[in-house]
Amino acid sequence: MRNPKFTLGLIFGLAIVSLLIDLPKVPITIKNKFINVDTRVGGYFFNLFDGRVRLDLSEIKKGLDIKGGVKVVLKADMSKIEEKDRDSALESAKAVISRRVDLLGVSEPVIQTSKVGSDYRIIVELSGVSDVSEALSQIGQTAQLTFKKLKEDVGYDPNKFNEYFVSKDVWEDTSVTGGDLKGADVVFDQNSGTGAGPQIRLKFTNEGRDKFSEVAKANINKPIAIFLDEGSTPISMPLVNSDLAGGLTSDPVITGNFTVEEANRLSISLRAGALPVPVEVIEQRTVGATLGQESVRRSIIAGVVGILIVALFMVVSYGKLGFIADLALVIYTLLVISVFKIVPVVMTLPGIAGFILSIGMAVDANILIFERIREEIEWGKPFNLALKLGFERAWPSIKDSNFASFLTSAVLFHFGTGMVRGFALTLAIGVAVSMFTAVFITRTLINVFYEEKARHI
Repeated sequence: MRNPKFTLGLIFGLAIVSLLIDLPKVPITIKNKFINVDTRVGGYFFNLFDGRVRLDLSEIKKGLDIKGGVKVVLKADMSKIEEKDRDSALESAKAVISRRVDLLGVSEPVIQTSKVGSDYRIIVELSGVSDVSEALSQIGQTAQLTFKKLKEDVGYDPNKFNEYFVSKDVWEDTSVTGGDLKGADVVFDQNSGTGAGPQIRLKFTNEGRDKFSEVAKANINKPIAIFLDEGSTPISMPLVNSDLAGGLTSDPVITGNFTVEEANRLSISLRAGALPVPVEVIEQRTVGATLGQESVRRSIIAGVVGILIVALFMVVSYGKLGFIADLALVIYTLLVISVFKIVPVVMTLPGIAGFILSIGMAVDANILIFERIREEIEWGKPFNLALKLGFERAWPSIKDSNFASFLTSAVLFHFGTGMVRGFALTLAIGVAVSMFTAVFITRTLINVFYEEKARHI
């Protein structure tokens, strides 16, 4: 390292940039007869590459246990799915639920799959959700439409319309299902006057349009019942009019005395797609935002107290070297938090624990270096050589211990779920940055503060 002062300038420049990234939005207003400033620092948001990349540095993303919300564990019924197809069916169900959550407008959802014994599960964490019952009904609804016609031996009697409506035994499946849809919209009949209820317009695929047209042609002036999730009664039972004799030419609508909320919920499910397997809620946990904030407050207090004790220990034990380690620790903290915001990491309480643990590991690397320096001095080495050998001979131990931590984090992240993965991710990021600060930043600071003795180790 030929010019440690230049390198030190780069390090402090990096620390300042990290500080600006870490800062929340802070307004700065100075108005007097000499100065007129009305601006802010921190909380930045960038649209890069013509809006294709969004970099939101406004705040650290908060997880369920901090922001509040709901956690739902769904069990998938695989009894009708072959063993070899169950993993793909679970992933398909996860994809459908993800689309439904996106359509609900929930920010930063966490949706993961898990296999516990013979049970196939989907874990859904929705932070900041206020209407829990609405979210539950939406993400767990199978939403499979089936189009049915009257059985051949039943015939059609207009006087028995209500009987057909309440009886499932008179219906048989057609070739048309919800799988033939590419979407659905909520519409209102503009010709029915005020107070007309919402309708759902079905958008068929080209193949689905052809299939529906064939069914319609064979059932002119007869009803076609539309069932949702094999319900006991159809949600709609429209009569096929003679206009459909030539086939379906526009997107049909279904009516079912829906409320606006019911129509919106059903259209979202149909747009997102049907779940390939039935699911049931086996666990539901709601976390209030107040409880989350109190947990964060206590965690921050514990973290600050712990860091102060560690910093004091380093100064008492190693004097000026300990002070240098504490300065490197401050820079380390700024760097890690900035990485959390850039990635971005969804911060949870276990994630905070992983971050605090990585701080201890960063200090541990400095302790290994300083103890090695002490040993070299006790063995009669001059101070500048002891510094050089201390870094060189402590490096294998630092490298191996951090590699072991990386390996542990990788295992936890791969096999863990939910908050366990958050712990593993923050720990891995902290360990990576700690290697950089312990070796590069600490070494640069020693070269500057012990310039005459160190001779640029």
